[in-house]
Amino acid sequence: MTIYVATFLGLAILGLADTGYLAFRHTRKKPLVCPLDHDCSKVTESKWSSVLGIRNEYLGVLYYAGMVIGMAAAFILTAWQPLLILLMFFSASIGVLYSLFLVAVQFVLIKDYCFYCLVSAGITFLLFLNIITLLGAVTK
Repeated sequence: MTIYVATFLGLAILGLADTGYLAFRHTRKKPLVCPLDHDCSKVTESKWSSVLGIRNEYLGVLYYAGMVIGMAAAFILTAWQPLLILLMFFSASIGVLYSLFLVAVQFVLIKDYCFYCLVSAGITFLLFLNIITLLGAVTK
């Protein structure tokens, strides 16, 4: 189980770095440089770049920070571990559904994509798979 906790924390920290970079570039009003030669700003400045006035990259920072804190708490507070893992499973489920929605928006509606957004979606999917494994381990 320790390997899944370490993997989960590593992925969540990578996600935090990815969304933190997006948030940093946005607050500095600096253009994103896409390593795949696409126009990331077409996605990050679209009408789908925020929910209820909160930009997606800030939601991502909160999401990944919450996952890091939640997993650290679950590792330290073993009596609360099953409940915390279950809460993170529900959070990861919402995260993966929202990420799927945003990926569909990029390819179907915007017809362009943001490399960093796709990396975040991939990390969210891997976190979801990881938390399923952890959930199975703590509920046995």
